Amino acid sequence: MIGGTIPALATPFTDCGAAVDLDLLDAHVAWLHERGIRTVSPMGTTGEGLSLSLAERKSVMQRLAAHPSGMALLVGTGCTNLPETIELSRYAVECGAVGLLVAPPSYYDATARGALDYFLSLLEVLPHEARVFLYHIPSMTGVPIEEEVFVALEERYGPVLAGAKDSSGDLDHVRRWLRQFSRLTILSGSDDFASAVYAAGGRGTITMLANVLPDELEAIRRGERVEERQAFLTAVRELVGALPRHAALKHLLHVVSGLPRASVRPPLEELTEEQIAYLDVRFSDLRSEAHV
Repeated sequence: MIGGTIPALATPFTDCGAAVDLDLLDAHVAWLHERGIRTVSPMGTTGEGLSLSLAERKSVMQRLAAHPSGMALLVGTGCTNLPETIELSRYAVECGAVGLLVAPPSYYDATARGALDYFLSLLEVLPHEARVFLYHIPSMTGVPIEEEVFVALEERYGPVLAGAKDSSGDLDHVRRWLRQFSRLTILSGSDDFASAVYAAGGRGTITMLANVLPDELEAIRRGERVEERQAFLTAVRELVGALPRHAALKHLLHVVSGLPRASVRPPLEELTEEQIAYLDVRFSDLRSEAHV
């Protein structure tokens, strides 16, 4: 069963985003595995999945599937068009992914019916062993996943629909889905209220900060110093969100793990020297205040 702390895996790039740094990706996954992480979710929003070519996304899948840690993969396979989503999803299943994380297509103003047709077309051609997680992140896609989509897909495809990632940023929305779709695995996409999701019966989180602070999120899941740790995560998430967040995350990974700092790929922005200095000082202060 998929659950616990699942990093929304950052994709490291070489200078100026020229290429995926697969060796650094390997090192990051090994570092996470040493800290008890057993599942990662590559090539979603944090992983800059839509900034990768199809060939690059397949290369990342191949590399992760062969990782000596045996890390389980919940792979972001959504594209802006249905044929490529199908191609990547089938490839992820071939690579042994335990789940496929699929957002509705962005750009067009899709209705609930249009999103349902998209997912029906995808699930219809996937092998029976595929397990699909719908990715609800309307702030990025502009297309919310309505409850009727779950009902229709579950009625027609049963266990192929395994769950969802709720990145709405709305705790009440996550709680409602946990109650309404109890058979499915509903994973929260927010670092800000991980503790509240577990208190409501949630099985796991897929979050940005799990790349850098997996120990803190796992401790929250176990119920250890929950309020203090949640306050720390919320403050760090606010800090990262006030800067170019992908670049800030990669810098914090460098600070915490000692791994080389990776680049982002345009159109995302790198940090300025002033932003790096501010991030270093503020993060150090937050760690000292939280005693971590």
